[in-house]
Amino acid sequence: MSTSKNTRHTKRPAKLPAIVMAVLIPAFLTACSTTSTSPAPDVSVRPTQVKSINQRLIEAQRLDYPERAIETLKISDELLETSPARAKLILGQLPYEQLPLWLQAELAVQQARIAQANNNDVEVFDWLDRKAVVVSNDTAINAWAHSLKAMTYIRLSEYQGALDEWLLAEPFLSEAQRESYHDLFWQTLINNPEQRLNNLYQLSAPRNLRGWLTLALIYRGTLNLDEKITALEHWQKNWVHHPARKYLPADFATLKQSALMRPDKIAVLLPLSGRLAQAGTAARDGIVACHYAGNNTSMPQWLFYDTESNNINQLAATAINDGAQLIIGPLNKNQVKELNSDISHRVPVLALNNLESEDPDQEGESQHRPGLYQFGLFAEDEAVMAADRGWLDGHRTAIIITPNSEWGKKVNAAFMHRWQELGGEVVGSSEFSGNTQFSTMTGWLLHTDQSEARARQLNRLLKDELGFQARHREDVDMVFIGATPQQARQIKPALAYQYAGEIPVYATSSTFSGTTNTDLDQDLNDIRVPVMPWLVPNATQPLKQQMETLWPQSRGQLGTLYALGADACQLYPRLQQLITLQGSQMPGLTGALNITPDGKVHRELSWQIFRNGQLLPLPEPETSALDAQAR
Repeated sequence: MSTSKNTRHTKRPAKLPAIVMAVLIPAFLTACSTTSTSPAPDVSVRPTQVKSINQRLIEAQRLDYPERAIETLKISDELLETSPARAKLILGQLPYEQLPLWLQAELAVQQARIAQANNNDVEVFDWLDRKAVVVSNDTAINAWAHSLKAMTYIRLSEYQGALDEWLLAEPFLSEAQRESYHDLFWQTLINNPEQRLNNLYQLSAPRNLRGWLTLALIYRGTLNLDEKITALEHWQKNWVHHPARKYLPADFATLKQSALMRPDKIAVLLPLSGRLAQAGTAARDGIVACHYAGNNTSMPQWLFYDTESNNINQLAATAINDGAQLIIGPLNKNQVKELNSDISHRVPVLALNNLESEDPDQEGESQHRPGLYQFGLFAEDEAVMAADRGWLDGHRTAIIITPNSEWGKKVNAAFMHRWQELGGEVVGSSEFSGNTQFSTMTGWLLHTDQSEARARQLNRLLKDELGFQARHREDVDMVFIGATPQQARQIKPALAYQYAGEIPVYATSSTFSGTTNTDLDQDLNDIRVPVMPWLVPNATQPLKQQMETLWPQSRGQLGTLYALGADACQLYPRLQQLITLQGSQMPGLTGALNITPDGKVHRELSWQIFRNGQLLPLPEPETSALDAQAR
């Protein structure tokens, strides 16, 4: 992995030793007044602006260093929020290397603030990992450095790194500054693994931090809705003046009522005949297996309807007239799109596919229909996960290899959109078909064909054989592929053939067949894939084992649809909980599930890597800014 300046600063901080954490975790965020609208620490008192900026800059130019730099930094600090572009221009005129360390630190922090506002993550870490900032003992500098890093990690969805930085920032923050960060700190907590929060809690954390952790653990834990409500009410009584009270549900009575109003009848709309019958039957059987595995005595009655050759709105209306209080389905994307909003206004609908946006930038609120929840196994989501993980691993330039199909184009577009959104660059993209020669295609993408052509030309010109080793282009540090196992087994060796075997390869879960085959999958070695719990080798899944016993075909390609049905069955009693208590999760067979404010079920998958033909957990990003500081 590259250790250049552009990559080494994006790694998550290493988890701090327990004894160090115990010292660093004082009573975090003790204020409980109204949250400030500005999350930025106040590092200086700004002078009343009597003279114009231009006048003050001219006067500063007449001073000698370091006074000139001091006055210039005061001016740029005042411009950071109102005119950041001009502030950056002014800062760029200061001779950074010639300034004393304490002024270098102030300049670096101001540059990092501008970079953070511009979503330039690489620059944030580049400025804040400089020696002047690292060794500074100035309270304001340290407050800025750690809080800016925390905010950047949040933007990268790297919440464990963000939590490390908040804990390092805490000793340097004033009460007002802590207040301004409440929302970001809470967002960090509820996105950290439950085990991590438990570990912090066990470190004899001070009382106020224990309050934050206790509440976050209620949200993150696997309690059912009734248990969660009871735990939240208990927390409310024990932490009367705690600032985290603002993250309690607004209306306990409504939430309690929703817990009691679980449906007596649930309609399931699936294709049980026709070309999608196998898929629909698999999802249905997953629901049935989940139903009988439940130990709740108040189980609902299930009504199954075949969507093949039926108008989806008429079918849904029939189900409602038959007494259905919740609809699960349909499975077909077009039918989800055709479903009238009137249906979801009458009863909640948990669709097993999504509403597709024509423009990736318009996804979200424009696609949201109240009462409609969207849950499916979307390869596009996995492409986004691959972009996020590749970015966190420090990569910045990528090539994309996907099939020339509707599925491939969606995966390609999803990865590219997210990658460019993060700030990455796609330097090459190619689509393959059934007759593609993968070695030729990868050679073209990696420019090794050009390298070999230059060597042949030189040989002809010099009339001599050169000791020449072809090489791939140097501006690629990761490859993203969307492929079946059979295709990936050709693509990975083709990359090695083109002298690019060392470039990390990320893929969607389609690359894994679902069955460990060490002989065939040797050619997949070092490919990184996000995998749902259903497919993780050797994982203990009692419900999966029951389904595989009842339906042996669930071990094959349809297995994930059995998992989808089972998770839909597990989700329905928790819909209100997950949509209301943002940050709550439900462990499922298709992933750790939560629901976004727009009603989409989001899955968190575990990252695995092929080693010796079998999947093993992929370690978290290794090095960190803290490691760099320690060195």
